Amino acid sequence: MGGGRKGWVGVIAAGTLALTTHSALAELTRCETSIHGEAKSFVYDAENMALRENTSRRERLLGAHGAITCPGFVTLRAMTPELDDLGRAPFCLQWDRDAKTYIGFAEGARDAWVSCRKPSRSFCQRVNGSTAAARHLAANATDLAYDIGGQILAYPAGTVVLQGQGTAIGGYLVDLGSVALGNPVALGAVAVTAVAVGGAVYVCSDDGAKGAAVQATHDQTLPDGAEIQTEAQDARLGADLPATSPDDAKPIIIVPPPPKTADEQAAPISTDHQ
Repeated sequence: MGGGRKGWVGVIAAGTLALTTHSALAELTRCETSIHGEAKSFVYDAENMALRENTSRRERLLGAHGAITCPGFVTLRAMTPELDDLGRAPFCLQWDRDAKTYIGFAEGARDAWVSCRKPSRSFCQRVNGSTAAARHLAANATDLAYDIGGQILAYPAGTVVLQGQGTAIGGYLVDLGSVALGNPVALGAVAVTAVAVGGAVYVCSDDGAKGAAVQATHDQTLPDGAEIQTEAQDARLGADLPATSPDDAKPIIIVPPPPKTADEQAAPISTDHQ
């Protein structure tokens, strides 16, 4: 008899666990998106407060782009799993209206769908070996802006955005340990943006990290069918950042580039990073 009771207890416990697991899975919502021309589906918690705060009323009423059913913020999370939501604050999605796909994410203001308010071909890539550069940039942002003639924007939680010429930013990153491209292109006066967040630097340009002649890491985008987490999935990044971000996060400090002297304006731009 005792053994029978134990058997029934085990069956009930297993059934309860199965129901609990099923209930937890039932709370997740499946959606479809397109990244770099590839259809992807993800599952996410539609009741997550940070997601709701970063989904506009217009997006909730009108839906996403065409066949895309994932909220923009879900797609941004899928493309940046190593960050948390506050670390994503400077970024927006680049939507290709003709190809009907997201071509990446860039630094800039967001529209109601978390897409870039000013669409362009620019996209961001995480730079290989940029941990030291991220720390140095966060600690010396203003001095660096004057040194390279760039503009600095500081966001909450220590995120720093540096805007300047690709040659100057690339040389700075390589000096601090980032990996230079084996055959760097002639950059000329190409403007790029470097974003230091958590423990890495992202370079944004029409050529991604190549705009600063530095090597990018592999694509971080989650695989098809993955569950979108609310926290950073890479413990090395975002661990010290708050879990949520207001959907209107804006830079809190703007340091414009210093005026150039006549000699600086006439001087040729070097492409040597050594």
